[in-house]
Amino acid sequence: MKNVSQRVVSRAAIGLACAVGLFSSAASADEHVLILLDRTGSMGATSVPGKTRLDVAKERIKTFLKSAPSQPRRYAFWTFDDATYSSIINFSQNRSAAQVELEVDAVTLGGVTPLAHSACAAIDELINYLPSEFHTKRLYLATDGEENNTLSTDQCYGPPSATNYPNLDVGSWQWKVRNKACTGDANSPALCGSPGMPTLLVDIDHLFDNISFAARPSLERTRTPRGFASFASDATFFSGLSSETGGRYVSVTPSTPPAQAAPRPGDASLDGCVNVLDRSLVLSQFGQTVAPGASTDFNRDGIVNIYDYNTVLQNYGSGCTP
Repeated sequence: MKNVSQRVVSRAAIGLACAVGLFSSAASADEHVLILLDRTGSMGATSVPGKTRLDVAKERIKTFLKSAPSQPRRYAFWTFDDATYSSIINFSQNRSAAQVELEVDAVTLGGVTPLAHSACAAIDELINYLPSEFHTKRLYLATDGEENNTLSTDQCYGPPSATNYPNLDVGSWQWKVRNKACTGDANSPALCGSPGMPTLLVDIDHLFDNISFAARPSLERTRTPRGFASFASDATFFSGLSSETGGRYVSVTPSTPPAQAAPRPGDASLDGCVNVLDRSLVLSQFGQTVAPGASTDFNRDGIVNIYDYNTVLQNYGSGCTP
């Protein structure tokens, strides 16, 4: 099918790709991506029918790994549960996307949620790796939220904020994580992107549902039951943080259509099939700068270009009924 798709590409489309798409590769530095996967017990809850939150998170991560990057990527892969995070792959190992994917597949469920501790440690890792060189830095967090086990001695420890983003309570864990992402210091608030501050993109896949923990047995040893209001508060914080840093936020609940919950690489239409429609959607936005989360921007570089077009071609026919 892939060969067929390549034959039907018009000469005009190829010319457009050559003339417009290649300019976005001017930046020669690597993109450093730290993937932080929540493997706590509550990630075993059902997400879309037949899949747990952890299943969906893994599939979403693998879809990103299969996108054609506009600049070389260097990956780190961490998981977190119980008291801390586990560094499965670090940047210095320079593992391929396929090698990262194997480690993602191998992740199993664990215990409670040191979310604030793990997120802030991941930000430190990104900032401190090759700090004297210019690189795009991206934290990709997949979680259902539920911070409940960051130690009181940690830089990002704090009570949950009683107010929602952007008016976070000073000293709350959300306030500290936000500061860490924007300034590199958990206790120093400033606008993201201010001069002299680190530039860090924060992508968040947020997997949750509308069922109160108090209404069913908990899947992990939470300190307090959490209802939908807490999930909504997390959603407000995660979406706000992603937006402020120029990253991408996606929420997935049991009502999310499966093809959208875990999209196939190259599926711009989110209908579960990579075909001529997806090729047409990419070409219709070719060369355009798009907002974070655009379905045609598979590699998340902010522009629809030859790399997104190649992602469609490389996966042409995937999920389609013969």
